[in-house]
Amino acid sequence: MENEAQIDEIEYVSKSQLKRESHAIQDLGKRLAALSADQLARIPLDQPVLEAIALARRIQNKRSALKRHYQFLGKLLRARDTDPIFAALNEIDNESRQSIQHHHRAERWRDRIIDQGNDAIEALVAEITHADRQKLRQLWRNHQNATTDAKRTQHSRLIYKEIKRALDT
Repeated sequence: MENEAQIDEIEYVSKSQLKRESHAIQDLGKRLAALSADQLARIPLDQPVLEAIALARRIQNKRSALKRHYQFLGKLLRARDTDPIFAALNEIDNESRQSIQHHHRAERWRDRIIDQGNDAIEALVAEITHADRQKLRQLWRNHQNATTDAKRTQHSRLIYKEIKRALDT
């Protein structure tokens, strides 16, 4: 009777499901190898995994060796709890998305200021009270008076930097 209860509790997983999980962990290893050193430092990894990631970075040009190494890295990761690793990766991804959104917001303001001038500058200052109205007007006028595309691009970048500075503070 007790033996039958144990058999009922066993959950059967198909071979295909095991392969999918194995490939997902292997992809995690590839993703970890692609991170920058700063990002990798924020992820809770032990020394053998860090060494395997460092080795993966060194053998980038050898296709079959790299494939075997990613399989080894997957094997190391399967022996560990990957939930904290996935949580740290999600946090890094969210920060990246927020940074991109912040960048796009500054670009939209820059384009609007270039197109609309003082009206857009006033709207920006109304939204971000510590934005430097005088400097933005000066940069906009310099952009309008620029005679070459190179000068317009330069002033456009300066407008962007000033907006980004205002958004960051």
